[in-house]
Amino acid sequence: MKELLSSIIDGVDLYTQQFGNYPRIIESKRKMLRVVWEEFQSRFSHRIVDERLYLITVPNRIELLGKHTDYQGGETLLLTGPKNFFALAAPAADGVSELVNADYRLGKTSLKLGGKEPEMLTAGVGSNYTFAVAKRLSHNLKDAGCSPLEDVKAVFIGDIPFGGGTSGSSAKLITDFLIFASVNRLLTDNNFISLIVENGKKSGLEFNQRGVDDFSLALSMYVAHHENGLDFGDLKGDRGVGTFGGSEDHTAIMLGKRGRLLYCRYCPTQILEILNMPEDCHVCVAYSGRKADKTGDAMVGFNRLSQDAGSAVQALIGTNHSELHLLRDFFSEMPADQRAAAAYERLKREDRGIAERAYQFFKEREITERGVTCLKANNLLEYGRLLNGSHENSRRYLKNIAPEVDFLQSSANEMGALGASGFGAGFGGSCYAVVKSPQPGDFIDRWKRAYVKSYPQLQDCAQFDLYPACNGCHCESLEDFE
Repeated sequence: MKELLSSIIDGVDLYTQQFGNYPRIIESKRKMLRVVWEEFQSRFSHRIVDERLYLITVPNRIELLGKHTDYQGGETLLLTGPKNFFALAAPAADGVSELVNADYRLGKTSLKLGGKEPEMLTAGVGSNYTFAVAKRLSHNLKDAGCSPLEDVKAVFIGDIPFGGGTSGSSAKLITDFLIFASVNRLLTDNNFISLIVENGKKSGLEFNQRGVDDFSLALSMYVAHHENGLDFGDLKGDRGVGTFGGSEDHTAIMLGKRGRLLYCRYCPTQILEILNMPEDCHVCVAYSGRKADKTGDAMVGFNRLSQDAGSAVQALIGTNHSELHLLRDFFSEMPADQRAAAAYERLKREDRGIAERAYQFFKEREITERGVTCLKANNLLEYGRLLNGSHENSRRYLKNIAPEVDFLQSSANEMGALGASGFGAGFGGSCYAVVKSPQPGDFIDRWKRAYVKSYPQLQDCAQFDLYPACNGCHCESLEDFE
């Protein structure tokens, strides 16, 4: 097993399959995976049941268009990114689960699964996600009459900037889920597969969608409900991790395809189209270094956007005397380019802030639909203008664009980008730019120099990267490589 894993780490097939043929990315990933393997051997070589070892890869995502629309059933355009978590996991021999971050500064999370309730023993960074997954999955399996979870030993590492708006928290939750699910052989268990698919149907999912198998689609929505705490059919939820988000992160992370973009609608999840990434343009991402955390006051700010959208629904129900439950379903009889103004006019007397939130929602849906049309027609100039419009609407109506992100957006355009937009939860985070250049690295270098000159205090934590469209998460037993 040691020789097999070493050959996988030293090879290129694993990395090119996931990320594409980008030498700098491959070398970075090889270093990450070797650190995980060395830490796993050091800690757990004599503390696992057998050599049943699982290798897990979980990427991040970029929301190209569709800011804060998914949890009200809107559409988003998604790119699955090259930042990721790697994990190695195996069954525990001592009745204690340990999930160890190979970055020693972030600690480890340990818990016991054998009792009536999972019991937290030690809490590392991100332990709230680990515990939410263990608790939800344990309860759902018990209620369905399935075998209880067995304990695991795992080491993981990630290079996703937390607070960067690129779904580091969702990727961490999915990594934790796949660690428990893989070791417990749930992903190949016909009873578990049927359980998830059947409850997907009860949640309103339509199956046989383009390019996606039914179990993967249902699983992406089920894992999203671990985070937001909602019921998934008959599988009961709880508080989750406290954020009122939708399913877009989990859709991109679990279902992404290399070289492709996903155009999706939510509540429930629908894969509307899978688009080719245009060959003559590149996505470059800058993490500002200012965290868009989803804790404390930042969580309040993030959840406010969700709550304001819900308040808009309630106000429209009151004025329309309707029984609609999602913001996307109002004004459906109108052309898409008239809905934003209609929503604003209807709500401005009720509450100007809620009216602006509804305006942004419908305008963003319109921009997203037009953006997809532009990409299919290879009309990149108009696509770039739409990106800039999306950013401006977010800054003006959501009021969640930090000055650092605003600088990144404007400076990218000044340097010749086709368009640029801040993204993520906001209140910090990142910006992405679409550039048409044979040497995107030159653009990235100039963009970074301009930013560091204006924000020198953030130079050590800001990140600037090329973002090819990558594959979604992958989980495989080492036995399958032999």
